[in-house]
Amino acid sequence: MRAWRKHIIVIIAYTLIAMVMTFPLASDFAAAIPGVEGDATSFVWALGWAKTALTDLCVNPFRSDYVFYPLGGATQLMWAVSLIAFVSMPLQYWFGLVVAHNVMYLAATVLTAYGTFLLAEYVIRVSGSRFQVPTFDGRSLPPFQTFLLFKFVTTQRVLVARRTWLAPFVAGLVFAFAPLRLGYGLAFFNLFNTQLIPFYVLFLMRATRESLWRAAVLAGALMGLNAYIDFQIAAFLALFSVLYAAYALLARECAVRAALARWVVAALVAVLVAAPLLAVVADDFATEDGNYIRVFPLPYSAERSYDLFSFLLPNARSTLYAHAPLRVAGINAGVNANDVSALSPDRQAFVGYVALALAAYAGVRRFRRARVWLIVAIGFALFSFGPSLRILGRETGIPLPYLLLNQIPIVNHIRIPMRYGLMVSFALAPLAAIALDDLWRRGTRPILRWMVLASPVFILLEYAVLPYPIQRIEIPRVYEQIAHEPGDFTILEIPTFHWRGAAATEVYQAIHGKRILRAYTNRIAPGLAEYFGTRGIPIVGRSLRVLEGAEKGPLTADEIAEDRRARDAVVRFFDLRYAVLHRLYLTPDDFGALDAYLGDVLGAREIFRDAETIAYEIPPAPRAIGALTIDLRENIGQLYAGRGWQFEYPKANWEGEFDFVWTRGAWSEIYFVADTRAERALSLHAYAATPQRVVVWLNGERIGEIARVSEWKDYRVALPARALRVGMNRVRLQYDAELQETIGVTMVTVDSEP
Repeated sequence: MRAWRKHIIVIIAYTLIAMVMTFPLASDFAAAIPGVEGDATSFVWALGWAKTALTDLCVNPFRSDYVFYPLGGATQLMWAVSLIAFVSMPLQYWFGLVVAHNVMYLAATVLTAYGTFLLAEYVIRVSGSRFQVPTFDGRSLPPFQTFLLFKFVTTQRVLVARRTWLAPFVAGLVFAFAPLRLGYGLAFFNLFNTQLIPFYVLFLMRATRESLWRAAVLAGALMGLNAYIDFQIAAFLALFSVLYAAYALLARECAVRAALARWVVAALVAVLVAAPLLAVVADDFATEDGNYIRVFPLPYSAERSYDLFSFLLPNARSTLYAHAPLRVAGINAGVNANDVSALSPDRQAFVGYVALALAAYAGVRRFRRARVWLIVAIGFALFSFGPSLRILGRETGIPLPYLLLNQIPIVNHIRIPMRYGLMVSFALAPLAAIALDDLWRRGTRPILRWMVLASPVFILLEYAVLPYPIQRIEIPRVYEQIAHEPGDFTILEIPTFHWRGAAATEVYQAIHGKRILRAYTNRIAPGLAEYFGTRGIPIVGRSLRVLEGAEKGPLTADEIAEDRRARDAVVRFFDLRYAVLHRLYLTPDDFGALDAYLGDVLGAREIFRDAETIAYEIPPAPRAIGALTIDLRENIGQLYAGRGWQFEYPKANWEGEFDFVWTRGAWSEIYFVADTRAERALSLHAYAATPQRVVVWLNGERIGEIARVSEWKDYRVALPARALRVGMNRVRLQYDAELQETIGVTMVTVDSEP
């Protein structure tokens, strides 16, 4: 068979299998996505946001105040799937967001399988040949002659025995349809996009064994591109590279100097390719201090580690083993009747008995060929077991290599050891191919040939989760109506504080392109979490938290009265134009209370209703008259204070005389709304425990400097018209160093317009 025909048939076969293994997705391709309630829809938002941000709004998709308005924040999900999002943009224009997502979803599986197929073909062709640096009269040959000789030898080996391409085809099935990977497809689209892994490993092996510069460059580029899919996958590949390099050197499978040179080239190319995204991350760390991406304590990781038998017990979603008596609490079954942890995507570690038997066969009968993949499989399995070994749910106290990984910068940000299990499934794929190739070549008995031919069926039966969970995404018609309304305003999505609700409703931003308040973008920086999650800001803070059930206790009559007084200020500040109430994520009582609250306090008027959604128009607030006085000691004052304020103790006391709010960190923010661009001034009533030099910035432009002293007084700085914006403005007070309980502030005043 001609080579190109073989590859076309393989790709078509993988595509058909992907459609079967994700059934009934194909029957509802334009209105549903694979997944369970939670993270899955947030990745749909990430794909849609890339297009909306770049082509419709012309804003930075990686950091914007269109979410977490007005503070703005990093859209961390864009770090995870930016490459996929950018590639999907033409599909979004042609077919819509949901279809584009599903095409990329299927493509991830097909390309993962096909890449593993190509890798397995290469492994079967060259693995097991003990590479010796060719010599002539006791001298090493130059790299070019080494390459030519190696190509001649491997070509001759290919002609020795006829092989079946069913073996590498099965390898593609073992990795692409592994239960853990399919599990990630239900929630973590970033970890599901594994398509670059086998291609990277293929080119890394070719660069190492054949001393190809082109392969080294391609390997580096693929490693760098993995950073645009998920940093965890990039870290997995870095660890794989270390294991493989150590093996290649110790087993003498490469010319040392040639391999080292190409590894260095690959590493440099990877850094260059990933540099733009690394710059985005560094910028976010400079703004948010990066402390929302942190090293988690070992007990946290220990609870999210695999048991020794995790890879051997069928997962909780298995179709074939659904009624098998193979349930162990804490591994593939909940510890109690209400425990759904076994359904977590991370807990679908089962590798299949057929794949495991093939790997064992390869290890015993073809150890020289299989040893590198055995090392990788065992190594990543040990990583996935976490800090110490557990056997059938019992802690043994035996320390494991994860303790070392937890000390390596960047790698130690992988807080869930289970995720290393992804590379175990990957390593089993070449082992299965080696075993099947050997069985086929030994197949003088028909039974061996039939075993090889039947292996893909049995592997897929063990891996199947049918029907594959899907969830519908229906766009309420009101969002199309809002999208056509001119202007830049904010939509109040409710629920705001139910994270699954926020993950689902933020998808609609890709349709309407307007601002939203709190969103679900993976990790939320502490400053943003505090602003929306703990402050007593009327309506959008305290009251919605209580009414949605995110904060215990009733909303009192005094608090409702405060909300009515603050209504115009809150509506004006956020420019709230619409509120959309989603029934699915609220109890009937909460839904009814919110419906009444929106009409009673905000004066909202219903404009749309269907079975799950009610949309309201919020009457605009009248224009503010007079100076804006911000009392940071009051709940409404916290509305205007962005990052850099210490509100844990809202009314600090200084020697029994003053109630005030401390600044915190290297800078503090004040936000205010202006109707026109005109000269104004900002005044602060403040105190400094030690004299402090404070630089004042307005919308990114330095406008002045004040020197605070150890007495309570008013400090005034001009706000020039050239730096003002019509709408939201940000004043930043920048300090010489990070401060804690050094500068206290009570009142901030912004002069009225002339």
